[in-house]
Amino acid sequence: MIFSEGYETVKSKLGLDVAQLILDGSDAGIWLWNIQTGETIFNDKWAKIVGFTLDELKPVSIETWMNLAHPDDLENSEKLLNAHFRGESERYICDVRMKHKKGHWVKVLDKGKVQSWDEAGNPEWMLGVHIDITEQWLKEREIEFLHAKLQTFTDNLPGFVYQFVIDEQGHASFPFATTKVVDIYGCTPEEIKQSASILTDTVHPDDYERIYKSVVRSRASLDDWHEVFRVNHPTKGLIWVEGKSSPVAHKDGSVEWNGYLEDVSEEIKNNEQIKLLTAVFSTTSRGIIITTSEPKIVDVNPAFEQITGFKKSEVLGKNPAILSSSRHPSEFFKSMWQTLLADGSWQGEVWNKRKSGEVFPELLSIDALYDDSGNVSHYIGAFDDISQEVANRQLLSELVNQDPLTKLLNRRGLDIQLNAFSMQAPVEHNHFSLIYIDLDNFKLVNDTFGHEKGDNLLLDISEQLSLQLRDNDVLARIGGDEFVILLPTLAKRFVCQDIAERCQKAVEAVAKRYATLLPVSASFGIAMFPEDGKNAKQLLASADEQMYKMKLKHKASPLG
Repeated sequence: MIFSEGYETVKSKLGLDVAQLILDGSDAGIWLWNIQTGETIFNDKWAKIVGFTLDELKPVSIETWMNLAHPDDLENSEKLLNAHFRGESERYICDVRMKHKKGHWVKVLDKGKVQSWDEAGNPEWMLGVHIDITEQWLKEREIEFLHAKLQTFTDNLPGFVYQFVIDEQGHASFPFATTKVVDIYGCTPEEIKQSASILTDTVHPDDYERIYKSVVRSRASLDDWHEVFRVNHPTKGLIWVEGKSSPVAHKDGSVEWNGYLEDVSEEIKNNEQIKLLTAVFSTTSRGIIITTSEPKIVDVNPAFEQITGFKKSEVLGKNPAILSSSRHPSEFFKSMWQTLLADGSWQGEVWNKRKSGEVFPELLSIDALYDDSGNVSHYIGAFDDISQEVANRQLLSELVNQDPLTKLLNRRGLDIQLNAFSMQAPVEHNHFSLIYIDLDNFKLVNDTFGHEKGDNLLLDISEQLSLQLRDNDVLARIGGDEFVILLPTLAKRFVCQDIAERCQKAVEAVAKRYATLLPVSASFGIAMFPEDGKNAKQLLASADEQMYKMKLKHKASPLG
């Protein structure tokens, strides 16, 4: 996968290879953005979405994105970005129009998430994707256009009764027509009494030959005439007309048709819309579920069956709760319904269950439909299976926040946890503590037995330290031989001291297997929130200082 200039530098700085997280067959455009400097990196597929190559866009920066984005969409994008930076949303998601190289607009689903923060807690690097949703957008606009077009016609337009005659010389006229002819052709009965040319001239050019031939056939065979065609009404514009009549031949060689014409524009357009909506409903890759207000399922589309494994016949009349994975607390659904009832729509990530029992994540949007009285008649839910996206997100989190050797949290992962606890603890009136552990003389193991043995010792120590902790305690490896233990809700220093001493003994017990010139041991320091610090930096510094004092004592010892 080709990226623009600067990718290798950022890749090295962040310690991750983004390209490994993207499926080879993906059409997603990838972007990396330094929020503080404006430095921006795109892959070739990002540029391809708007018809460019990366070389054509050079030099790339955040200005590249802003110049291509529709001005009317930038304000909403900025609003959603700031909400994400403030921690109000897990990630940034925004639909944005972008100017294609050929001049037209394409629409992208812009998703991203901050990947690194500076020491002050400000967002630094952000990673995201652009997914081309132009086709879906155009379909939605087409449906909206058809709907608006249908609304311009009245619900019921009466037709008119007529007598149409073609004499033996082929001259056509309407000897009789009701006054409602004006609704179909925009003329009066008097105007068409002598000649039918006014009416025939209004028939749409694309339909004229077909209608002319159908009249000729009916005249020759004396079969009933029945056609649907378009008429260019002088005031209404293009309308659809359905006509039915029966021919009668006269002795003078003329043929007379007596029949009825009516405006069926609304019916035709409704049928077209229904066909279009049915096609979208049946062919879209999004699962769609329609329920009553109770709610009971009244319809699902093929994508629903494919994603969930449930057949339509198995879910009709059932409550959508049959899909529930039981992963969400009742408060989650209570909040969802409150939003849905208040706003008429809701969107978010939900964990649901397939027929097989497999739990999977989906991006779900629900919209309410209302009857003429303003009451909810139905709910329409549309969802995408985002299993792969969630898996990629989890993998990215592991790569960024996990120590590759021990699989414990690394320094960045610990900082995230500490910052979260530092913000939550004052609100919830909680305390927490941390223990900073540094191994003494560990370098001798690497020098004496080699780095492989040193790694094995670190793994053993990690395991033994974990055994000394509670289930909700957090253990991190923040350096080569440095560990930090985060103890939620623990506010008593003597308890922390006891845990630290157990950990110290556990380290020494494991290290006895390695006969080095000086024994491997552990020094530790304890910091309590908020007494010893009110943020991650202060707490780590305090614990590190206490640990260093113990380390000095160990060095002063004859065995140190």
